Amino acid sequence: MQAFSPFLALRYLLIRRINLLSMFGVAFAVWAMLVVDGVFTGFVSDIKANVRDSAPALLLTGLPHDTGYEQLRETLERDQDVVTTAPRLRHHGLLQATMRSALGARGQRLQVSSELEFDHSDNGFALLLGIDPLREPDVVPLAGWLRRGPAELRRYGYQPEPSPVLDDPDPTRRALLQVPDEVEWRARRRAGLPTERELADFRAVWPGVLLGWPRIRSFRWLQEGDPLDLLVAAFPTTDAAGDAVLRTDSRPFAFAGWFGSGNRRMFDETTVLVPIETLRTLLGHDIHDLESIDLVTDVAIRPRDGLSDAAIAALQTRLAAAVQPLLGDGALPCVVYDWQQQNSVFLSAVELEQSMMEIVLFVVMLVSAFVIYATMHMMVVQKVKDIGILAAVGASPGGIGRVFLLCALAVAMIGAALGTAAGWLCTTYLNEIDDFMREHLGAELFPRNLFDLDRIPCHLAPSWIVTVAVAACGLALLVALVPARRAARMNPVLALSYE
Repeated sequence: MQAFSPFLALRYLLIRRINLLSMFGVAFAVWAMLVVDGVFTGFVSDIKANVRDSAPALLLTGLPHDTGYEQLRETLERDQDVVTTAPRLRHHGLLQATMRSALGARGQRLQVSSELEFDHSDNGFALLLGIDPLREPDVVPLAGWLRRGPAELRRYGYQPEPSPVLDDPDPTRRALLQVPDEVEWRARRRAGLPTERELADFRAVWPGVLLGWPRIRSFRWLQEGDPLDLLVAAFPTTDAAGDAVLRTDSRPFAFAGWFGSGNRRMFDETTVLVPIETLRTLLGHDIHDLESIDLVTDVAIRPRDGLSDAAIAALQTRLAAAVQPLLGDGALPCVVYDWQQQNSVFLSAVELEQSMMEIVLFVVMLVSAFVIYATMHMMVVQKVKDIGILAAVGASPGGIGRVFLLCALAVAMIGAALGTAAGWLCTTYLNEIDDFMREHLGAELFPRNLFDLDRIPCHLAPSWIVTVAVAACGLALLVALVPARRAARMNPVLALSYE
């Protein structure tokens, strides 16, 4: 009598085809949770890795507008946990094509709007980031940015080459991001600008400018070395009454190449990289002026490798405290951000989307559990007389309840096994499936152009597979307790007389 529960549960499973509905419901829920969470985890992992590589490990910011770099550098690099630093200068500007170089392939002038639509890069508005090309590669993989930009554009049919400006052996030219003499000489001739008749007599003088690859839509005609005019405005001085005096300045730059910082598309779309000394000159602080300041708005910091999170947090506090006295009385507190704090809004949005998706998937699991509950409840209602007979011949209430619990467990285990197998196969061969659909059906699971990816990132952790499978079985048992308890507590006399 103690062994009747599994045999009777097996019989009920085999003769009731509606159990297949519950089984496939569990399989679908498990499959969806594995595939969707695996893709989201892959996206988040790739995004975090790219953001981590593209942002400096630490960034000192919140500095007054007249802060010089050298005094900060000495204080920061005095700390034993700091390896090196690099100055940064942020400003706004307008980037315009030099008139004669703005001709399209058919001889028609491309329209470059000067309207300041801050949410669009087609108008030439730019967030200027002045960098020191001699120090910046020590805090961020700048050379990798210059390789990634052309790689992104190749996916759209363009064939640019990586910029060679960081390979110039002359540090003076490298500090200005200057293109080779031959490149600027040919660009001047293409644009109809004055230049020497012979290449041997020419020396490049334009500083270089690096554009984020998304700007290709408004500068698709650009060739290496083509001139671009940069206009900036600032308030470097005051008049006799103490009022700020607006000063505008512009100068030509040579297009030095495309860059891509990773999955930070907003940064790539709006930011233009220029030599920091040239930007300082445009803002009224030329290096040859004895009264000028080596302006910075931020300082990128590379800490010593191997520091724990607690050590990094302590270093942030220590550096901010060391710098604050240098900023003068009345200066607002400066801050030192780590790479996650620098991108907190973006990373928080990504993690929130992942959490919301997990909630949606949990609801899908609840729906499948409700199907199991409905199936078990229907089974109990239809087997009332069987329950009465079992109780009459001596079956215990616990044994009767185990019949329906075992039915639910079997349905959940088989469904979880099918869903796990399907989820593992789909995540393993997701890119192959997507390629097949694109080539034969003209549809994509995840449009590459939308997400700026050459593959679908997917990471399925074994621990998550086990968690989902066990949760599916546990949830099925939990919802089956109600109909099983009802069956176990049924009065045998009333059950035998049930019509």
